[in-house]
Amino acid sequence: MTLFGYIRTSRHLQEGVAGMDPFSQALRLREAGVQRDAVYRDIGVSGATGTDQRQGWHRLDGRLSGGDTLVVVRIDRIGRRWLDTLQCIISLRARGVKIRSLDETEGWTQFLELEPDDPMAFVGHQMVSMAAWVADQEREVGRRRTREGLAAARARGKTLGRRRSLTDDQVQLARRMKDAGASGRKIAGLLEVNEKTVRNALKAGP
Repeated sequence: MTLFGYIRTSRHLQEGVAGMDPFSQALRLREAGVQRDAVYRDIGVSGATGTDQRQGWHRLDGRLSGGDTLVVVRIDRIGRRWLDTLQCIISLRARGVKIRSLDETEGWTQFLELEPDDPMAFVGHQMVSMAAWVADQEREVGRRRTREGLAAARARGKTLGRRRSLTDDQVQLARRMKDAGASGRKIAGLLEVNEKTVRNALKAGP
């Protein structure tokens, strides 16, 4: 019986949403007791992408077995398509894999471990369905707002560029590590970006 962790970020979330970048997720998983070699990642992969199309998930799924526990920082890391996420969770539970969310608002995941005839087991499965639906709706709202924002920016004649790959906090961390003698490769590995990104961020940072 092993703790496994899963990290997923879309390009948008990877580029600066507090707490949802790969580094923050990895840190929380380690604090929850998940060993580094038991953490699997899909970086730059949209939540709308089915689990059957993700390399990291595929490798993780091959290791999960009855009695193991899958730990995520939030259920929407598994996916943001309602039906796909729901089917994935149901499939894992049918195999005896426990699911744990580190989000304090998703404590109901513990109810998924109860026997089917327990009334709270019904509550757990209802909440899974609701959480998956909410994640799906958030994705749609985000897409709509992005389209509207881009259209408004273009209407104002604004030139649109690529967003930063590292948050200010990550740049500061990279600078402290560099000052302490850490190599660019080590810093890049911790932040899960390439060395060029680290070099550019350090040059452009405060």
